This record gives sequence, C-alpha cells and structure tokens, in this order.
Amino acid sequence: MENNTKTYITDVLVVGGGLGGAVMAQKLHMLKPDVKITIMEKGYFGYTGQTTKAGHGMCMLSPEAGDDIYEMMKEQVEMNPYGTYLNDQDYLVEYQKEQYTYIQELERMGGKFSHEPDGSLHHHHEFEGKKISAVQIDVDFMTPFCKQVMAGGAQILERTYFTDLLTNDGKVVGAVGFNLDTTDIVVVRAKEVVLATNEFNPSCRDMFYAPATGYMAAYEAGAQLRNVEHLTEWDLVYRNTGNFLYGVHWVVSNSKGENIFKKYNSHSLEELDVNLIRGMAKELEMGNGPLVADFTQLPKTNEGADGFFHGIEMKQRLDLDDFIREHQDIDLSNPKPEVSVSYRVSIRSLRIDVEGKTTVPHLWGLGQMTTAGSAHGSWVHGDGLGVASKTGLMTAKAMAKYIDDSELGEIDEKQLEFFKNRIFEAAEYKGEFRPDHVIRHISRLIKKPEYSFNKTEETMTELIAELNEIRDQYKDMIHLPKVNGHYLAKAIELRTMIDMLEMMFMVFKTRKESRGCFSRLDYPERDDKNWLKWVILEKGEDGKPSIFTERIPIERYPFKPEGWEEIAMAE
Repeated sequence: MENNTKTYITDVLVVGGGLGGAVMAQKLHMLKPDVKITIMEKGYFGYTGQTTKAGHGMCMLSPEAGDDIYEMMKEQVEMNPYGTYLNDQDYLVEYQKEQYTYIQELERMGGKFSHEPDGSLHHHHEFEGKKISAVQIDVDFMTPFCKQVMAGGAQILERTYFTDLLTNDGKVVGAVGFNLDTTDIVVVRAKEVVLATNEFNPSCRDMFYAPATGYMAAYEAGAQLRNVEHLTEWDLVYRNTGNFLYGVHWVVSNSKGENIFKKYNSHSLEELDVNLIRGMAKELEMGNGPLVADFTQLPKTNEGADGFFHGIEMKQRLDLDDFIREHQDIDLSNPKPEVSVSYRVSIRSLRIDVEGKTTVPHLWGLGQMTTAGSAHGSWVHGDGLGVASKTGLMTAKAMAKYIDDSELGEIDEKQLEFFKNRIFEAAEYKGEFRPDHVIRHISRLIKKPEYSFNKTEETMTELIAELNEIRDQYKDMIHLPKVNGHYLAKAIELRTMIDMLEMMFMVFKTRKESRGCFSRLDYPERDDKNWLKWVILEKGEDGKPSIFTERIPIERYPFKPEGWEEIAMAE
C-alpha cells in the first residue's frame, strides 16, 4: 500500500488522551510552560478513556472522616486480593501520600466534584469497613482538563492509532502509529514518551475490553512487566443483560435458598473471591440453579456507604441513573433477579518506579497500565479515575525535574520501515474470518474454568499450544472486509493479543502457588516461604520472552507477613 508519512517533533509525547494523559499534560504545562507537549489519541480527546465509562467518583483519604493512611495501606497489602504482599511498598507509600491532597489539587486545576450546600467538599465512606472515603465527580469531568491542555498549546493527534515505540541504542526516541481515517503513517520524535494506554483486558465484550498494543510496544522496546499474573477479576452481573451488580455478591443464593457466600466460606465484601466463584460453578453443576441475588437479604440502608448520591451537583448523575434503569431489560420489581459472573483477565503490569519511569530510558507510564507493576494494592476496586489522575500528577511533577536535560534521539530508519510494513501486512490476508471474530473466539476460550479459576500446569500448557496454533494459522484465517483504519487496528489487536496471552500464561505457570486473586487448582495454597517474589517478564537478548523472579525486599518494608524473619533468614 502507498501511504503518506507525517512526522512530528515534540518534547513530550503522551500516548493516550484519557484522564491520566490529560491531567499529566496540564500539570506539566503548569510547571514547564515552554515544554512542547503532543498527545496521541485513537479516539477524540476528552471523549475516550475510562473517564467516559465510570459511574462514580474517586477515592481519597479524609482526616475529618477518621481515615487513616497507615491502616489503609495495611489493609491494601495484607487483605486486598490485589496486594497480598506483592506490592512495591516503596511506591505504595509515595502513592498514598497524595491521597490527602490530590482531590484539592485537581479541583484547583478545574475538576468539578460534589459539594455540600455550605460549599465544602462532600465525601463519604463508599466501602464498608474501609478507612478511605470517596468523592463524586461531575458527569463532564474530563472537559475542564482538556480545555486547559489545548489552551496551553498542546498538539493533539486525534484518531491516531498507536502501534510501536521507536528506539535507538536502548533508548525510546519516539512512537509510530497511523491515522484511522486516512491510514497515513504518523511518526512522532520525542525527548520523553509517556504511555497512558490503559490495561490489557482480552476477556470482555463490554466496556472493559482493551487491547494489548501498549504493553507489546513497551515489551518490544525492552521495558519490564511485573506482576503480570496478579490481576484476575470477577464481577456479578444480571444474567439477562450482563449489567454489573456491585457489592451484593454476599446475598447470592441457589434455588434452595442457601446463601452461596456463607456456604463456601467467602470472605471479601469488596471482591468476588475464588471460593465464591468455585462455589457458584459447583452449585450449577449439581443442578441447584438458577443463582439469584436475593435483595431481600440486603439491609434497608447501608451505613458503610453513606450518601453515595449526596451533594448539590449530583442531579445530572441521578437523572442519568434513572434513564439507564428505565431502558434496561430488567424487571426492577423482581427482588431475586438471576445472576451470573463476568470474568476479566486484566494486565496492568508495566513496571515503573516512584517517579513513573519504566526500566527503559525516556519511557514513562501512568494510570491503570501500571497498577500491578507498581503499587498494586493501592488500587481500590472502582478507583480507576483516582489512579489515572493521581499518577498523572506524580509523573508530571517528576518529569518537570528532568525534561530540561533531555535530548532528542535519532530514529532508526530500518526499524521504522519494519513497523510500517507490519501495520499494513494484514491488507494482504485472504482468509475467511474478520479479525474481531478470532478475537472473540480467543476471549471465550480463556474464560473456560480449566484456564481461569481451575487452571493447572497441564491445562495452561494445553492453552499455550492452542494459542501457538492460532498464531501459526491466523494469517490464513482472516481477511479485512475493507482496508481501512478500523480493520487494520483489529488485525493488530489480534496479533498482539495472541502474543501477550501466551506470555501471560507462561508467567502463570511460573508462579506455583495461589495468592489473592491468582488461583491454581494444582497449587491451591499461598506459599510465603517460597513465593514472596515478583515474577518479571522482559524481552530477552535472543528476542524471546525472558521470565525470572526477583526477591521482594520485605525486611525493609513497613508491612510484613507472619514469619517473615524466618523467610528472610532462609534466603
């Protein structure tokens, strides 16, 4: 194919124009007004990213509400299934320091939050028993940040699909992508590149689906991924629509009226744990379905989440909530609706330090794509917007210290030509299926119990072999109905999905225990003696995945498991 190439030169390239990218760009401009900033966004700036999908607010620590940073971190490390001592506690401490002040900082930058009639910021305890509060956001929360970014002179490359990072001499020097409308190649040379491309979520058909493009680009550039194995999520959903039911999994009952949460010794009021998932599957196998959410067991009021809809700026949100309820195919008069489970495999594993730097010079990361690779358990379920904005602020402040000494690198033209050719190679495929058909097949495949909550060494080896078979054949399986930006992007998403899933299951096989949300049927117990380790994934010198473990320096961390002295001495 003949395509034009457009080249741009900038100081800082932000890949991803969601809330994290927008906050980072605005804050950096406030600190360094002369720095030239470019944002590469595959959709429309201000109307894409997680912010447009969220239905709530952000977590914060409130001294007035009795919130306690020490207790919060302790709970996140010891109890949160996304923590369980796999946290980088150096990062965790720095991250949680921002909890007291970042909401006020965002408000000064233009963010709109819910307030009481007296003008004070409204906050409430959103989760039962947690020493953390939450604030509600305006429906158009993104708009003020985007306006400020554009007013500051940032260059916005909309409808531009990011594919690869450009490197030279082991350093990131820019990025390449293509315009979704014209298929023109877009090359951006930059002194510093920030990845804010969200998580990789291959297992959903809903709003949480996210491709592996950002992670594969980082991996191919030499960046380390950490805790790839440690983020599996299950969500309770209405059986007939797939809409989410948060916070009521503890009232799920079978056809006999037995409470599944209690029957299978589940314990987390915030998350669906593996005991509950296996219990629900077993009940259906025994013929005790359908499973229902028994709303009659819920308390009349939830004192632990007081005032979820309080505040004088919440009318729009309430109106939107009423509209959604009216148009969902759900009988709201039914106190026991049938429920099911939505399974999500999320990778949020780009490794960063306390400043947001990856292991590759001049490459940074922020937002959901870094939570497992950094603080991990600092993430509270549902606080994606807090993660995005908080890490955006942290990264901007750190980058402001370095950008003046950063220099523009030279592009490796041979590498660029390879990336260009790879973008368009799918245009020549002559198979039977569209790329998204194969994506959906793989998405269903990895949800099988033997590959998810009941996975073993044998079943994971079997799945890797099946993924390799698909890789060997997919170029003969797919075709593009039209050679346009949409189908080119889907072909790229299929290729990167296969590669990332294979490496993910290779990492799954490496961790020989069950811990938090990571479960194996053949290693059902947590093993602190042997597995207080991070599993690291990076590209080896031979071009193949290199997987190794790194001891967690638990002895210098503030939060330690029982018997840690014995574990440290044994090592």
